[in-house]
Amino acid sequence: MANRFVDCDGHVMENTDEIIRLVGEPFKTTGHMNPRRVLPSLDRFHTPRLEERKPGTFDPTVGPEKWLQFLDKMGLEFSALFPTEGLAYGQVAFAPWAIAYARAYNEWLSERYLKFSSRFKGIALIPLQDVGAVVVELRRAVKDLGMVGAMLPSNGLNPHLSARHYWPVYEEAAKLDCALAVHGGCYGDLGFNTYTVFPATRALGMPFPLAIAATGMIVDGVFDEFPSLRIGFLEGGTCWIPMVLDRLAREQEYGGLRIKRSPADYFTGGKIFCSCEGNEKALAYAIERVGPQPFMFASDFPHEISLDNCLEEIEEIASRKDLKEEHKASILGENARRFYKI
Repeated sequence: MANRFVDCDGHVMENTDEIIRLVGEPFKTTGHMNPRRVLPSLDRFHTPRLEERKPGTFDPTVGPEKWLQFLDKMGLEFSALFPTEGLAYGQVAFAPWAIAYARAYNEWLSERYLKFSSRFKGIALIPLQDVGAVVVELRRAVKDLGMVGAMLPSNGLNPHLSARHYWPVYEEAAKLDCALAVHGGCYGDLGFNTYTVFPATRALGMPFPLAIAATGMIVDGVFDEFPSLRIGFLEGGTCWIPMVLDRLAREQEYGGLRIKRSPADYFTGGKIFCSCEGNEKALAYAIERVGPQPFMFASDFPHEISLDNCLEEIEEIASRKDLKEEHKASILGENARRFYKI
C-alpha cells in the first residue's frame, strides 16, 4: 500500500494572545478581552479530573514545526486542521463576538499554519450565530485564505443544524464545493447531566451528537436540497451509523418517514463522510452496511496521540485482517481526498 495517507482530523493548539491581536474593531478597543476567557467552556464536564493520559498527548507546545515532524513520521501527505478551544464555538451567545473571533482565528490559522506548509489544510470557524455573516466568512475563508472547509459545532446551537435557518450556509458550501464537518466534543444537554464519571460521558457524548445531526439532516432534506453538499461527522467513530440506519429503516416501514431514498444511500452517495478509529470493531460492520466510501482516517493529533505513539494509529488499520486492502487504501487516503477535494 503506497504511503499517500491523509489525516482528516488533526488539531491546532491555539495561541490566544496571537489571535486576540488579530481581532478587529470594535472589540480591539472596547471588547474587554481576557485571554483566558475568549470562548466558553465546552460544557460542565471538561474540568480537572483523575485520568491518566499517555505521555506527550495534549501538548500545548505543539505548533507548525512539531506538526510537520508528525506528518513526516506518520507518512502523511496532508492533515485537515481543526481547532481545540474553538470546538466550543457553538456555545458563544453573542453574535458580534462570534463573528469577530471567527475572522481573527481564520487569519491566525492561515498565517501560522497554511503559509508555513501546503501540507496543512485549514478548516475555518464560521459564526453560525449570524447566518448572513457565515456566508461572507465561509466565502472569504475558502476563496481568500485557501481553506478546504469549515467546522460545524456538534452541540450548542439553536436551532438544530438541519433547520432551514442554516440552509443558506449549505447552499454557499455547495457553490464553493467545500467540505463542512460536524465535530464532536461538547457533551451538554445530551442527557448526561447527572453523570459523574468523565470517560462514560465521553464514550457516549462523542457519537450521539453526530447521530443526532446526521439524522436531522437526512430527514429534513438537507442532502436532497443540496445534492453536491459534502458533510463529515468526526471523532465519534462509526458505531452510530448502523443504529441510525436501522432506526430510520424502521420508521420508513411505519410510513411516517418521507425521504427520497434509502437512508443508506446518503452514506454511499458521497454526501456523508465519517472519521474512524483503527481499533473499533464496528468499522468492518459499518463497511458491510454502506461500503468503504464514507470512512476516513483521523489522527486527532496532538489530543489523544503524541509523536511517540502516532505510528500505532496507521498500523491499527493497515494490519486489520477483516478489511480488504482496497478498503484500507480508501480509508487511509482516498476518501479524505474526495471529501476535502485535495
